[in-house]
Amino acid sequence: MPKRRVAFMALVFMALAAWPATVEAASSPTTNILAVTSLPAYYGFTKTVTLTNTGSAPALDVKADVVLSAPPTAYAHVTLTGYSKEPKSTYTDASGNLIAVYTWSQLQPHQSVTIVLHYQATSSDVSYRLPASYSAYNVHSALYQRYTNPRLEAAQVNTDAAPIKAEVQALVGNMTNPYQRAQTLFNWVANNIRYNYSLQASGSALATLRTRLGICSDIAELYVSMLRTDGIPARLIGGYVTNNGDGQGGFHQWVEFYLPHAGWIVADPTWGRYGYFAALQDDWHIPLYDGIRPDISVHWQYAKNGPNDPYLAINYHYHFVTEQSPPVTRHVKLPLVSVTPPVAKHRASVVVARTLATEWQHLVSMVRQYFLRLKIALESL
Repeated sequence: MPKRRVAFMALVFMALAAWPATVEAASSPTTNILAVTSLPAYYGFTKTVTLTNTGSAPALDVKADVVLSAPPTAYAHVTLTGYSKEPKSTYTDASGNLIAVYTWSQLQPHQSVTIVLHYQATSSDVSYRLPASYSAYNVHSALYQRYTNPRLEAAQVNTDAAPIKAEVQALVGNMTNPYQRAQTLFNWVANNIRYNYSLQASGSALATLRTRLGICSDIAELYVSMLRTDGIPARLIGGYVTNNGDGQGGFHQWVEFYLPHAGWIVADPTWGRYGYFAALQDDWHIPLYDGIRPDISVHWQYAKNGPNDPYLAINYHYHFVTEQSPPVTRHVKLPLVSVTPPVAKHRASVVVARTLATEWQHLVSMVRQYFLRLKIALESL
């Protein structure tokens, strides 16, 4: 192959590899932020997914979308190190989660299939060195439009609902500094919402505001609702906490909010009384996915002229192992963690319509994989 063509292909490959980072940098600049972390704790974990056809008819054209990983953060890094079955393809959803697509032509009655994903993760405590003042938000940016949109996760978050608007206005008044506004709202949530140790979810920000009671997902959703209502972009992080100060781990939900020309800042309002605003006081938080979304989503079709009763039972679990023990100097007992990632189950044939953005992301992913394989082949010559 002529050297000029090889060089051209290499340039195209590098441009495609850099393209998502360029888009991200343009939409969420992080020029003034400095996240300060200590040495991380190290973890290994597996995610096991089992699908079983519990009906008496075949399930055809089975497609499972499984979350592989969340976007990287300043305080944690999760790496997929292996899998028992290679996905047919991958794509990135609107929240930045990496999704694997698995397919089977059919699952016979009582047939099961299992996927095992292997990970290594690090998690650090973190604090931020932030500027004292901030420019105005670019309200026309894609990031701002998405993460302040009342329609985003509307059923749970209830952005711009009248009772939440009234509470936010009473708390922040005429404050102009978005960091101070976010902290004021955080302090109110931390001091006024009690943790529900019966582990009964309120189910929405409005319900949590009304009852002043909720589990970690409810508390995080209320804080996100108040932030978005106040015009501060915010997103929900679903993950696993390996320790709650009493040696207990479990699924958990926390928050990140966005500051102009600073970036995404972490906050955990469930543990807000222990200093978790713009900081994590532990090396236990491991993000698994961003937003409110199914951890696993499965679709299939019925067999023609057959009984319409195939049903796929979805079972999955995470198993975490500490590879380097967290520091033993932290003995604060924190509220229980109780969120279980949602699983979408469907009894009927479902047609999934991809957005143009998703199709473009999928195309770019395929092209990048092609050029990566080409590059490896050329280097081996």
